[in-house]
Amino acid sequence: MPEIVSNGVEIHYEVRGEGPAILFHTGAGGDSRIWEEAGYLDALPGFRKILMDQRGRGKSGRPTSVDAHLMEHCVSDVAAVLDDAGVNSAAFCAYSNGIFVGFAFGAAHPKRLDALVGIGTLPYYDLCDLPPIEDPQAFIEEQITRGGVCAEVDRFMHEEGERFPAAIDRNVRDGDARMYALGRLARRSWRGPKSLYATFGPAVLILAGEKENDEGETERSVAEMPQAQVVRIAGVGHLASFYRSDLTVPRALPFLREHLAMVGM
Repeated sequence: MPEIVSNGVEIHYEVRGEGPAILFHTGAGGDSRIWEEAGYLDALPGFRKILMDQRGRGKSGRPTSVDAHLMEHCVSDVAAVLDDAGVNSAAFCAYSNGIFVGFAFGAAHPKRLDALVGIGTLPYYDLCDLPPIEDPQAFIEEQITRGGVCAEVDRFMHEEGERFPAAIDRNVRDGDARMYALGRLARRSWRGPKSLYATFGPAVLILAGEKENDEGETERSVAEMPQAQVVRIAGVGHLASFYRSDLTVPRALPFLREHLAMVGM
């Protein structure tokens, strides 16, 4: 299983299958194993599936500064993985906050992104416009005390009445809470995603749960993009929209086949 060094951080990835390439990127919690645990690999035969552990997760390195988690490094990590795998361009399939990395990568390397599938909602604002965090160290310690992403998962469970299957839940909750906090801090400096919507060239498919309460921001965001669509999945929220691959893959597969087929034309 390959490991590369990107901006001084070891990045672990693996490749499954043959065919047009899809790179899978997780959100605020969990490493690349959750894609297999949710059934995506078996449900997508005929593709070259690139599974990466983003910095701070799984078998990848854990840099301890906020600057090491800036979006520009996340983008460089994706490019480095594709380079090492010998892939010129790929589709990008991301869950939750991983969608932001997809937009940042597509904006920086539009010719390398064949299409973007995002599972989750989109905000109609830039992260850098959120209220500033006055005491970063206190914020980090608070997030660690709260268990990192665990508090966010618990909130979705309470609000939407869903729970990850045991293997995914364990994977997500075992993540490094400090890495989660550093990532959240670093994203506050990113001028995106809203500023990228109007000029974002690659095709985008957003799969959002019907119960995800974003007050229509996803639809407003998609309406600004040149070639994007949103599909609301009935009866599910943020957690189930990911682990119910039986609902997401049938909607994503025609989109992926269409846009990856175009690459070979």
